[in-house]
Amino acid sequence: MPEYEVKVKFYIFPYRKFKISAKDEKEARKIANDQAQHIIDTLDFSITNIKAKEYLMDKFL
Repeated sequence: MPEYEVKVKFYIFPYRKFKISAKDEKEARKIANDQAQHIIDTLDFSITNIKAKEYLMDKFL
């Protein structure tokens, strides 16, 4: 199977600040963690380059 080198550009904000309502610090941490995980799951990116790796035929003989 051929191998490819792929360059991916991620669009990341330096930080995000959330205002949340929670009954205690434990719940606030859980909500913040869920929000952070959602941002990671929906992170915007673009593929900038796809290039097949070159192989010498001697490797296969």
